[in-house]
Amino acid sequence: MSYTAVHIKCNKDLEETVSFLLQENGFDGTSYEQGNLIAYCNSGQFNELALSDILNQFGLKAEQISEEKDQNWNQVWEDNFKDADIGEHIHSRAPFHPAKEVKHDIIILPKMAFGTGHHETTQLSAISLEKLDCEGKTVLDMGCGSGLLAILASQKKASRVLAVDYDIHCVENTRENIQLNAAANVEILQADSIAHLNETFDVIVSNIVKNINLKLLPEFAQKLHPDGHLILCGFIDTDIDQLVLAAEAHNLILIEQNIANNWLQTQFKFK
Repeated sequence: MSYTAVHIKCNKDLEETVSFLLQENGFDGTSYEQGNLIAYCNSGQFNELALSDILNQFGLKAEQISEEKDQNWNQVWEDNFKDADIGEHIHSRAPFHPAKEVKHDIIILPKMAFGTGHHETTQLSAISLEKLDCEGKTVLDMGCGSGLLAILASQKKASRVLAVDYDIHCVENTRENIQLNAAANVEILQADSIAHLNETFDVIVSNIVKNINLKLLPEFAQKLHPDGHLILCGFIDTDIDQLVLAAEAHNLILIEQNIANNWLQTQFKFK
């Protein structure tokens, strides 16, 4: 399999946001060093027009586009992986990083799955989830990526955690990370919908892109326990009015909002 490598000059403040958007639009992974972001995509799926649409939002352009020989891309990504402190009580790290004495020390095996704890949306979601009482509760992590949020819920003594993602790579990475963290009560499901599930959840957390969150909002409202909490992330701050209006259509009211680097995290409950 051949890969297309796109070289983009951008500062560190933009790197995580641009990486997130590229990976949500078909890129398999990125690496970053000294102001140069390299994004990797299966050559058969590379769409230069879609790439330009993303980069134009930030005044960026591709400095170089090249074909790369197949290699261990996870190793490339792992070489650039750093641990992350999330709020006051959560530490996300690879197996080769030392543990920290915090409430939640979470091991994430470096792969290309999103949700390692570095991006603002993962951090905002994790901090919001960490503040909730999950003991004895059922928790859904929709768009689980690496499984970090599902593992956090497990560590917070949830009775059952369901981690859902449509991407097989994310499902496999979540399974590995569940084992590394001995999170035995986390179940994994490969799916892009929860409409077929015959259960409700005390907590639903969904850290995925805006359009998918809005599409799934009716399902979240249907599967949320009457006294449950819905955490949504993946929006930007200017989306707040649209999101609140969409939630009100399902009798949900906004009870929390936080912003980091223009990324918006919200929490809703039923009226």
